Amino acid sequence: MTKTRLIVIGVISYLLFTLLLTPVSWWLKLVPLPPQLQLGATSGTLWQGEVSAAQYQQLQFDRIRWQLQGWQLLRGKLAFSLQSGSLQQGGVPYLSAVASYGLGGAALDNSLISLPVASLVPLLPLPLPVDASGELVLDITQYHQGQPWCSRLTGSASWQNARLQTPTGSWLDLQQLFGTLSCDSGTVALTTDGANVLGLDIKAVMNAEQLLLNGTLKPEPSLPEEVHQAMQFLGKPDAEGRYRLSF
Repeated sequence: MTKTRLIVIGVISYLLFTLLLTPVSWWLKLVPLPPQLQLGATSGTLWQGEVSAAQYQQLQFDRIRWQLQGWQLLRGKLAFSLQSGSLQQGGVPYLSAVASYGLGGAALDNSLISLPVASLVPLLPLPLPVDASGELVLDITQYHQGQPWCSRLTGSASWQNARLQTPTGSWLDLQQLFGTLSCDSGTVALTTDGANVLGLDIKAVMNAEQLLLNGTLKPEPSLPEEVHQAMQFLGKPDAEGRYRLSF
């Protein structure tokens, strides 16, 4: 190896580690963040650090920690292990993910995200006002950024400890609702199979502008009468007793 090549490698290595060890607070000044996203105090560098809190409307992640996966630099990617919260602490967001960015865009691998449903409900364009509790758990095996949202997505979504408040104010235990995540022509899709106490058989799609949902609902006979009475707001059932959902 020639002396010139050694000098070039040395200069590149010096610049690379200088960038990686620059305080993350300096980098954040260069990144245009959404106005709804509020960040707490930051510490550390791109290599390793944390932010005390990150809040988006009603959702708040506490103490998000990251660690750069240095070997991914050899593949032309910036990849970070992310961690926030604890699964044992219910009612607060949890995050364990591997996030990366390269020439192909952003990606998530082997990621687990838990979000309190009570904080998500106000963000959803629901046809009826509802109160709900429990945790929405996203288990993402693989996600690749695409247009408008994805080029690849495999994983699952579940509503655990699912509870829904009825019109009379009592709480209905829905146990657990499960769905499959996929990428459908660039849009994020969630599909359920109806194997739940609500008979919820839907496909929800997030396109570039809005959330679209189509499917049916057929509550089990064992559910309280007030649940069945509430179905009148969805219109008339079909021949199999299913109520159409579309919004």
